[in-house]
Amino acid sequence: MYSHGILTTMKNTIVAIQEIERLSKAVSPSSLEGLRGNYVWNTLSGQPLFVMSVDTRIYSNTGVSVGECGTEISLAEGVIADLASKTIDPLTLINTGKLRIRALANSSKDGEKEGMRLLNLIFNNTSLDGARRSEIEFKSVQGADFKRCDVRGESENIEGYFRRGEPFIITEVCCKWPLFKMTLSEIFDVLGELEVSLLVKEHDFVKKQPPSYEKSSFFDYVNALYSDKGEVSGYMAANSVPQQLKDTYLYPEVFSRAAFNTPRWWIGPAGSGLRLHRDLVDNFLCQLKGRKRIRLYAPSETGFLYPVVIGSNALYEPSMVDPDNYEGSDFPLFSRARYVDCELGAGDLLYLPAGWWHHVHNIEVSWSLNFFAVNQAPCVLS
Repeated sequence: MYSHGILTTMKNTIVAIQEIERLSKAVSPSSLEGLRGNYVWNTLSGQPLFVMSVDTRIYSNTGVSVGECGTEISLAEGVIADLASKTIDPLTLINTGKLRIRALANSSKDGEKEGMRLLNLIFNNTSLDGARRSEIEFKSVQGADFKRCDVRGESENIEGYFRRGEPFIITEVCCKWPLFKMTLSEIFDVLGELEVSLLVKEHDFVKKQPPSYEKSSFFDYVNALYSDKGEVSGYMAANSVPQQLKDTYLYPEVFSRAAFNTPRWWIGPAGSGLRLHRDLVDNFLCQLKGRKRIRLYAPSETGFLYPVVIGSNALYEPSMVDPDNYEGSDFPLFSRARYVDCELGAGDLLYLPAGWWHHVHNIEVSWSLNFFAVNQAPCVLS
């Protein structure tokens, strides 16, 4: 007789397969080029879920053994339903350690890159090949022409910025949100002991060291931010804003709601931030507390920024250079890159078009919330 736990796992597995098959029907055959083969899905704990086959369509295939698969996709238990409902996305799962993609020993392909591309097709309806990435660079405003990041009022016409692929700031947008007005005690009461992921060390591409993360409760981490007992370890980067707060913020109205997944939180002490990188999707960054400085480089400057390809994340591209700490002799072209600095205060919103490089520094204890438009093509390409 099956135990209750085994029956529950089987039921969840069947529901997950049905959900993925439903979403897979919307993926066009042309976008599957180069992804043909078998993919094995597991939980991070090693529980087998199912095998997926890809040829001219995507389908679950009970007749394929694990030994015939080229790529393994491992997920934390329970996240497939969140992926399907778009309350979380593959990029967040990668960043917070809840998703792992790797090529199996018998594979001759780049399993990480193909696995992430497949997940983006299924759950984000996003496909951005090399040609479209290059198109972003010459269709966006060029670095030579980008003298400052314009600050606009909420009622002013902003259509031209989307068309030109140019960043801009709107002041005091977030001040109307209930979340903006909530006290720490009110937020703690809603979230309780929510577990969060903390980025302790970013990827070091020069020393070839991967990023490192730690776990904490939201209460312990945020409470420590405002304590004078000592330094806080880690940056609460790329954590999905929990559903308990879904009625406390507003999605940007310039795109349809379907364009966005659940937003992410970025909370950290003074001096924290993210090194130079770019996202290949449109991004709306909202500042809730504190001040943040952002250094912007146009897509046209990519040739000077020493980009690094990370196989398992098709929509994210970091630079090898840490602008705050680097040897000029190691990166001789970097000094030729044009940039613009801007500052966000509490309530401000920054629109970052797809492909814009940004180096982020929190001037003081900072809370930000951002919306990635992962379910539509970059606006500058539309």
